[in-house]
Amino acid sequence: MMRSPRFLSIVVAIAGIVAGTIAPRLSHESPPQIDGYSILAGDFHVHAFPGDGSLAPWSLRDEAARRGLDVFAVTNHNQTFTARFAADQSKGTAPIVLIGEEITNPDYHLIAVGITRTVDANQPAERAIADVHAQGGVAIAAHPGPESIGYTDAAVAQLDGTEAAHPTSDRRERDEFMAFYERTRRLNPHAAAIGSSDFHAMPVPVGSCRTFLFVRERTAAGVLDAIRSGLTVALDEEGRLHGDPSLVAIVEREIVTGSREDASWDRVPVALAWAGLFGALLLRS
Repeated sequence: MMRSPRFLSIVVAIAGIVAGTIAPRLSHESPPQIDGYSILAGDFHVHAFPGDGSLAPWSLRDEAARRGLDVFAVTNHNQTFTARFAADQSKGTAPIVLIGEEITNPDYHLIAVGITRTVDANQPAERAIADVHAQGGVAIAAHPGPESIGYTDAAVAQLDGTEAAHPTSDRRERDEFMAFYERTRRLNPHAAAIGSSDFHAMPVPVGSCRTFLFVRERTAAGVLDAIRSGLTVALDEEGRLHGDPSLVAIVEREIVTGSREDASWDRVPVALAWAGLFGALLLRS
């Protein structure tokens, strides 16, 4: 008996969801230990629902764990409600969830991690960074480029880190991220190299770009201390590492990050699920 196109679309959607559920993990079972440091994997630019992301906090936590992350921050645009809920809901579980915000100003985007309340975006970058520090958080420049005119030298000198790895297929943008990282390191030699996914929805998965952190303790405080100290390495989508050469060498030796084929696999079930759902909606009549 021939099935209807709508029925087949629903089957395709279910197949995508099931495939996504059994997709391979990209994790290391326990973080490597180097001279008293544990090397953790983190993503500090993740958007969630409700807000400007597609996944609820509990789904994000499951996805982050499947992707081999030890810590991530929820960083919705100019609000912290969802991040505070996510952090509270995840207490005592892995991965660690940090309260964050993407402070979104026409002249700059700034990631705040480890804060407790929303930072006003209607102020110069230097003052926003000071507000983040006053709350005990760290301030990270988000996908900085020529349009980020709010990052004066005075502001850049106060940054704790900058996104040296951020999802993009544009070689020019990658060069701009690295140029900004080098500028930041000249003004603040301890600035951390950060890799972030800027996750809103698939097909760019959580942890597609990520940060490896050398931490003394596997806690939120330990993660923030590593960023403040510049003890990080950024991994981009092409598998390249950015940061202090001595730390990059350790990560290259000690960490198995997963192959590009693994990353490609993640896109297959998502594409199936969305194609099936879209087809079912189109053919509902």
